Amino acid sequence: VDPAELPPCGWRPLDDVTLWRFLCADKRNGKFQPEASHARLQKALSFRKEAEVDAILRGNGEDQRTDDEYDAAAVPPPRRIDSVASLTSLASGVISDCGEMVKEMSMTMPSSESESTCSPVRPPLLPPGQKRKKPMIDPRELERYQRLRVRVFVGRDHQGQPVLFERLGHFLGSGNCDHFSEEDWIRFYIWDLERHFTEMRKASEECGRAITRFTYVADAEGISSGIMNRAVWRVIPLLKALVKAVEEHYPEIADKIVLFNVPRIASVFYRAVRTFLDPVTAEKIEIHSGVPMDVLEKIMPKSIIPREYGGTNDVHYPQPVTEA
Repeated sequence: VDPAELPPCGWRPLDDVTLWRFLCADKRNGKFQPEASHARLQKALSFRKEAEVDAILRGNGEDQRTDDEYDAAAVPPPRRIDSVASLTSLASGVISDCGEMVKEMSMTMPSSESESTCSPVRPPLLPPGQKRKKPMIDPRELERYQRLRVRVFVGRDHQGQPVLFERLGHFLGSGNCDHFSEEDWIRFYIWDLERHFTEMRKASEECGRAITRFTYVADAEGISSGIMNRAVWRVIPLLKALVKAVEEHYPEIADKIVLFNVPRIASVFYRAVRTFLDPVTAEKIEIHSGVPMDVLEKIMPKSIIPREYGGTNDVHYPQPVTEA
C-alpha cells in the first residue's frame, strides 16, 4: 500500500489474526479489554501511515508488479461494523482460543466521524509499461545495520514457528547504538520486525497451517564489559524509544523469549529495561546464566541450534561489528 494513498486515519483491511493479537496484548487478569485494544489498534494504524511502513518495506529500486497483479492481491472490501463492537464480540467468545480463526470479520478504524467512510485503497493505474518507483531505503545502510545488530532466523521450532537468534549482549555492550540516529534505528527496526511476518508466512506455507508467532532467543554474552564501561546505560534511551515508537504496535508476535549467558551483574540493567517493556511480553521472558540446551531442545530441534551453543546448525551467524 502506498502510504500517500491511505486515508488520514491510516485505515486498511485487517485479518482476524491481527484483531486477536491486539486483543491478547491487553488481556489482564484473564479478562480482555476491548476498549484498550481498540485504542492500541488505532494508534498502530496511524503509526503505519505516519512512519510510511509500507514504503520502508518496498525498499530500494522498482516495484515490478503490474496493475493486474495489484488487483489479484487486493483484499476484498470489509463489512462495515463498529470496531469496538467487533473486538468486544471477539473477546466474548467468538474465538475460544488463539488457534481458532474468526469467521467473516473485518473492521474499519475511523479516527473521527468525518472519516467513517474510509475505504480500501489500491494504487492508481499507471500508463502501460511504466513501473512503480519504490521509496528509497539505502541498502548500504541496511547492511550496516545488520552488521551492528546481528539477528538471524535459524529455522523452525517444534511448533513450526520461526526461530530468531540474536547476539544481544554484544549489541548492548558495544556502543553501536551511537552509530545511527534514533530516527534511523526506528526506521531499520520497522524493517526488522516486518520481516518476521515474511518468515511466519513462509512457515505457514511449509506446515500447511497458520503460523502467527515466532520464538526469540538472545545470547547476552558481551554485556558484562558494557556494564563495566557503562556503554549499556547509553543504549537504554534507544531501547525505550524502540519499544514505545515501534514495538508496541506489533503486539503478541513473540511466543517464547529465552535470554541466556546472562551474568548476575546484568540484573540491574534488566530491571531498568523491564520497567518500559509491555507487561505481557515481560512475562514471557526466561533468563538463564549459561546455555540451557535442555530448555532449547524442548522448544526446537537440535539441528537448528547454532553449533557454537551445542547444536548442529552451521547457519551464518556472524559476530557484530564494533565501530569506533
